Amino acid sequence: QLAGGDRHHRSGGGGGRRGGGGGAGSSNRSGIYFHSYEEERAWLEERRRKRRSRKSSFDVEPTPEQLAEEEARATLERDHLMMTGAGGMGSRATSAGGGGGGMNNNSSSTEPSSSSSRGLQSQQTRHARRLYIGNIPDVHENDVHNFFRDAIRSAIIMDPNNPNPNHQKQYVENDPIISVYINRERRFAFLEFKTMEITTSCLDLDGINVMGHGKVTIKRPNDYNPAWAPPVNPATLPKLDTAKLGIVSSTVPDGPNKIFIGGLPYHLTESQVLELLGAFGTVKAFHLVKADATALTSKGYCFVEYADPNLTQVACMGLNGM
Repeated sequence: QLAGGDRHHRSGGGGGRRGGGGGAGSSNRSGIYFHSYEEERAWLEERRRKRRSRKSSFDVEPTPEQLAEEEARATLERDHLMMTGAGGMGSRATSAGGGGGGMNNNSSSTEPSSSSSRGLQSQQTRHARRLYIGNIPDVHENDVHNFFRDAIRSAIIMDPNNPNPNHQKQYVENDPIISVYINRERRFAFLEFKTMEITTSCLDLDGINVMGHGKVTIKRPNDYNPAWAPPVNPATLPKLDTAKLGIVSSTVPDGPNKIFIGGLPYHLTESQVLELLGAFGTVKAFHLVKADATALTSKGYCFVEYADPNLTQVACMGLNGM
C-alpha cells in the first residue's frame, strides 16, 4: 500500500534492503513499499500462505489404470527382492547343513525351498509374460482367450526338417495362455502367457483383427523391465506366420525383398492400394507414406514386401509402368 508523500525509494540510510526490513519506506523486488518491518513480514507470510494453498498439477488424483500399474510394479519389485533374499538364505542353509553330516535332512529341507523358488521365479518373470492389448472389442474374456490360442496354433511354424517337440507340446497340444483380463471401460486387456518365448513371438500379432470387430494394438505393458527378465535364446523362439492370420505389418524392413512403388495417385487409400498389390500374392508388410497419420491423401509412393520372396521380381515386372 502506498501512502501519499511516503512513496519514495530509499537511496541512503536504512541499508536499502530489498525484501527485508530496515525502517519506513523499505521495498522489495516487486516495487512494493512498506512503512514498517512488521508490515513487510505480514505481507510475506500472507504470500507464503497463498503459495502453499495453491493447487498444483501434482495434486491430481491418479487414474485407476495408473494405480493398477503402480501396484503391479511394486509387486514386481517386492518379488524380485524376495527372490534375491531367498537365494542368499538358501545358499547359507546348504552350507550350514553340509558340515552337520545330515544328508537326508538337508535334502528334504531343500525341496520346499526349491518349490518356493519356482513360485518366486514365476512371479519374477510375470512382467515378461504379459502383453497389453489396446482397442479391444466388447467381447467376453473366454472369447479373447480362445481367439488368441487358436491364432497361435494356426500361425505357428512347425518345420518338418527341424521339428521342435517342445513347441508342439507347449503351444499346440497345450494352451499357451494362462489368463485374460479386460478393462471394458478403457477398452484394453492383458494377456498372460506361460512362457516368455511365446510372449515375445506374439508381439508380431500387432494389428490383428479380433473376431471381425477391428484391429488391436499389441505391445509390452508399462511394468515390463528387460533388465529383470532372464535372457531368451532367439533360437528357441517360436515363429509365427502372420500372413495366415491376414496381418499386414505397417513396417517394411530393409532387405532384398522390399519394393518401392512410386507415382501413385494421391487420393488412393491404403485398402485400394492393398487390393492392387494383392493381385500378385499375399502381402506381408505395407506402408503408404503420408504427411501425417491423419492425412486424407498420401505422398504418392509406398513400400511393400510379399510373404513369398519369389514374388518380388514378379510383382516388380507386373507393376512397373502400370
